[in-house]
Amino acid sequence: MVSRLQALGLSLLVLYFAYHAFAGEKGLGRWTDSQIELEAKERELASMQAEIERLKVDIRRLTPGSVDPDYVEALARDKLAFVYPGEIVLLTPERSSAN
Repeated sequence: MVSRLQALGLSLLVLYFAYHAFAGEKGLGRWTDSQIELEAKERELASMQAEIERLKVDIRRLTPGSVDPDYVEALARDKLAFVYPGEIVLLTPERSSAN
């Protein structure tokens, strides 16, 4: 009788730890979710680092003493809608993101 109780107790103990190893807060299921989340965050970080590098290049192109006149002209045309006298401007309908 004692050995059966010991076996039952040991089985329950093993089941308890097995459950928490797979489904617990720090179990394998949560670990897999954490790995997926980590990969997503790493992709987001890489994207942000690429954007930072692009902005650093833009800053270098606009730094006093080394201003890129072609870049300044492109910015003025794009952001401020500047045109030279005598240029013909063709307006096209903007496409919405809903189409």
